[in-house]
Amino acid sequence: MKEDGKVSLQWVSSSLFVALLLGGCASPQPGPGSGLAWVSTERQERVRFLVIHHTASDLQRSLRILSGLDPERRVSSHYLVTDENPPRVIALVPEERVAFHAGVSHWRGQHGLNRASIGIEIVNPDGNIHDYTEAQVELIGRLCSDIVLRHGIRPENVVAHSDIAPNRKVDPGTRFPWERLHRVYGVGAWPDAKALIAPLPPAPPPVAEFRALLKAWGHPVGQGASWSEADQHALAAFQRRFRPARVDGQPDVESAVLLQALLSQYR
Repeated sequence: MKEDGKVSLQWVSSSLFVALLLGGCASPQPGPGSGLAWVSTERQERVRFLVIHHTASDLQRSLRILSGLDPERRVSSHYLVTDENPPRVIALVPEERVAFHAGVSHWRGQHGLNRASIGIEIVNPDGNIHDYTEAQVELIGRLCSDIVLRHGIRPENVVAHSDIAPNRKVDPGTRFPWERLHRVYGVGAWPDAKALIAPLPPAPPPVAEFRALLKAWGHPVGQGASWSEADQHALAAFQRRFRPARVDGQPDVESAVLLQALLSQYR
């Protein structure tokens, strides 16, 4: 949906959700799980982060969950990008309110990113297996560009759900086009192409140094002398986004060089 180069948003009320999902044959019952208050709170901090997710579900179930109509799932998102042809952007929670999309999360010293972020859910059963459609990517690019410009969100603070919760999340997955989002729409961080042209060092840095690179970039990391499970999750999240050809969470030269390049560019 485009008006003069901008994204046109569709607001959908709880009653309309039910009409969409049940063909207009039922209406919502009052109580928990049927209103905006159930899936959002008043925002107290300025927006500094943009978090991108995939729904891991179809459109119908995604709408039900993210609109607060499922009392078993207290989650929500500011926007939902559908997988229809053409796709739509459905605005679910106003940006001036906090949506419950990030859960237990950490990025660059901030814990609980819900209170300072905007969340975008994209209908895709698994972004590690299924491509995002061309129309979805164009719509996502325009939406993200608008959000980061209005809120002044720094490139390094445009993150995947897996970046901020690497021990439990893998979305939006290896098929999400982060490089295109950066190059075409000016959204998010991406390492300079020259970073991997120079001769690579013969071995990755020691554990402590590698962990320090991950932490400096923003990931929650482990402790101790050995490479920990937390470190492995953090590095896998980084690889999933910047080096998706091999996501194993094990220290390697290429990942270290990419981390150093990003830190040089954005810090």
